[in-house]
Amino acid sequence: MSMTREGPLGRHRTIHGRVVEWIGRRIVSGELPDGSRLPNEAELAAQLNVSRGGVREAVKALAAKGLVEPRPRLGTRVLPREQWNLMDREVINWHGQLAKADFLKDLLELRLMVEPGAAQLAAERATAEQLATLEDAYARMEQHAPNLPEDEEAFVDADLAFHLILLKASGNQLIEQLGRLLETSLYHGLEASSHAPGGVAATLPLHQAVLVAAKGRRPVAAGRAMKRLIDTTAEAVRQMVG
Repeated sequence: MSMTREGPLGRHRTIHGRVVEWIGRRIVSGELPDGSRLPNEAELAAQLNVSRGGVREAVKALAAKGLVEPRPRLGTRVLPREQWNLMDREVINWHGQLAKADFLKDLLELRLMVEPGAAQLAAERATAEQLATLEDAYARMEQHAPNLPEDEEAFVDADLAFHLILLKASGNQLIEQLGRLLETSLYHGLEASSHAPGGVAATLPLHQAVLVAAKGRRPVAAGRAMKRLIDTTAEAVRQMVG
């Protein structure tokens, strides 16, 4: 069996997907800044130990996301941030994985605009099954909170489930889809906020307040509790990142 030299991309996903991610993360992180040019097709193929066709398809995918502009004979240029499709699922995920302070700030601002309203709608529209799922997510958060940071993964999984089911329980298909779009980035944002000193102790009772208001069919109280929850999270993250 012939052996090939292992490249820097790792082993998961398709070759095409790994090349897209390898380049995309470096653009989002600023390692490849606005206006810079990617190595040519042959150089990238050799560097990543993939075919030139794989590089070519990856560049097309990145161009579709607005991150780069390939031009004949001039090479592939990294485009300014304002031209990126920031609502593209992979672009959002790369931001979340990098957990940059400006991304966390923007995510919290978006959540503040969307989630209090979603909580209000959920208090009006949630099914009994959705409320039971919300209660289960909160119970798991409560169970794992005293064991942080050892139980961080389980706690953040439960926290994510709480917010996603609340968005779904709003009964608004666009709000629900926004939750699915932001899922990975929301996970990374919740993970970062769980590290903030005193953040979990301050926000856990507010999760309970949202749950109680939703179960009690009190939309205004649910919206207010969610706003306090996100405001409190934002303050904890600000103190953490400076």
